Amino acid sequence: MGTDGPREIKPPISGRRKLVEAFALIAGSTLAMFILSTIALLMYTGGTRAPTIQTLEIPPGSSELIQDGENPLEIPPTWTFFADDTLILDNRDASPHILGEWSVSPGGTSQIEFRLADRGTLPTSLHPSGGITLEIEPRSFDFSLIAYSTFGFGFSIGIILLVGLTIVRALGRNDHDDWTDTLSPEDVENRPSASSDA
Repeated sequence: MGTDGPREIKPPISGRRKLVEAFALIAGSTLAMFILSTIALLMYTGGTRAPTIQTLEIPPGSSELIQDGENPLEIPPTWTFFADDTLILDNRDASPHILGEWSVSPGGTSQIEFRLADRGTLPTSLHPSGGITLEIEPRSFDFSLIAYSTFGFGFSIGIILLVGLTIVRALGRNDHDDWTDTLSPEDVENRPSASSDA
């Protein structure tokens, strides 16, 4: 035998330990993604203001001007609100008007309280293009906004780390000792030959 004594054989990793490591990697990556997503959402919603009520007065003759390509109401192509903001449509025009699913009859009013789900491109009679993009920004922390990134990406990253750990262990399992250990001259002389094994 060599001067270093008998070679130590490492016991195989148990299935229970592998399961615990898999759970720890996936839970750790999910927690890290939750923290990063939370920080990003807090930065995004940090400058929000209190809910407001805006009134859009639609003066008489607006329908004809809009049909002629004018924008008498000065509505931007992308209209931005925060969740829980309220828009009151005060229609003094002779024609009814619509904004997405909401409508207001001549001489009437319509009150709209915006939700995050209301964002998107909406048909409207209030803009000469016939449609506007409604952008609704979150007012406060809403976990549903980061649920996909937390669980989707966090779980995926955990699986990738687990596969990487498994590959690293597989590459170094059998040959690691042979790469790092050296044989003494006595081991070389006493090593059985191929003919004696036959």
